[in-house]
Amino acid sequence: MKRIGPVLLLALVLGGVHLLANTVNLSYPVMSGLWNKNSFTLEYTTFYTGCQHEERKEERHAQQKRTTLLARLTNEGWVITNFATERVELGKEVAKLCRECQEKEFVGIYGNEIGVYAGSPEKPGPLKQVIPVDISRLPQAEIDDLKAGIVCHEAQEKWRILEGYQN
Repeated sequence: MKRIGPVLLLALVLGGVHLLANTVNLSYPVMSGLWNKNSFTLEYTTFYTGCQHEERKEERHAQQKRTTLLARLTNEGWVITNFATERVELGKEVAKLCRECQEKEFVGIYGNEIGVYAGSPEKPGPLKQVIPVDISRLPQAEIDDLKAGIVCHEAQEKWRILEGYQN
């Protein structure tokens, strides 16, 4: 009974060494299939200073086009932030709102008043307008709706919502 413990320990160590040795041999063909030496990934990160949001996009390109493609992109204002054989990361600051903040807006709370914001409640952008309505005078259900953010799909809908709070 005293000899079984060391035997089990030896078997565990040898089994672990065997797995490590074979994992290296097995993972190489799998990994080499994922990484194609004839192509590379470009990752674009656009930072919109108007709303402080980022958008990321990835593309695959042929290795032989790398030099001309990177030259063109740097001329367009992209900055290389990370460079490796299989991946190049680019960044660019744009002085405007992201697409979501340009296309969407919602009504929410600004201090103790009502505010109209660009974007969505999940991804709020900058304040666009303040409506001088003291929210402490509103019913709690309406305050809760404003805290959650009321998405406006059209300009007329936004004006109906704001008009309701001002009456």
